[in-house]
Amino acid sequence: MATDDTHYEKLAPRRLKEFRDETEFDRIAFAMRALRRLRTKRMRVVVYATMSTLQIEQGRDLRRGEGATFALVGIPPHASREHIAYALAELVGVASIPYAVQALLADPISDA
Repeated sequence: MATDDTHYEKLAPRRLKEFRDETEFDRIAFAMRALRRLRTKRMRVVVYATMSTLQIEQGRDLRRGEGATFALVGIPPHASREHIAYALAELVGVASIPYAVQALLADPISDA
């Protein structure tokens, strides 16, 4: 007797709820300053504007040798400083994310 090994899955659409911060500030510049402070030594990061959600893609950079990585970070116009700082600290792999977020938010230049 033959068995039917096929099966179907219905995937629910991805629904993300993000805090919307309507405060005016340069989100890309804030992210770039945060990355400089986080000192990403073996990671190249591209930061770009996106319209919907904060997006992070990452992978290995085979050109630059062992341990080198890259990341693409898309920042929407409604992202908060906290959300950006948390995502970048998590991306870089800092040991204490809450401390890193507080340090990035305490930067007086971040309000420019």
